[in-house]
Amino acid sequence: MREICHPYLEATVGRSGAPHVHGGSDTTGAVRGVETITTGLRWKRLLDPLAVIGEVDAAGHEACRELGPQPLPA
Repeated sequence: MREICHPYLEATVGRSGAPHVHGGSDTTGAVRGVETITTGLRWKRLLDPLAVIGEVDAAGHEACRELGPQPLPA
């Protein structure tokens, strides 16, 4: 499996992003997991992770939109 994935993983080194996570009551573990994975992939974090807890409202959707160019479905 490593032989198949390795070229693709190397191709993404240096990518940047702004992670977002959603949780019902807590996002601590999710944020830690995302940071562990992206550190291992050697990606650069542009912004602190956006954590939305509970029901995702209009403000949560807007905050996600501000992270990147892909609009979220309504």
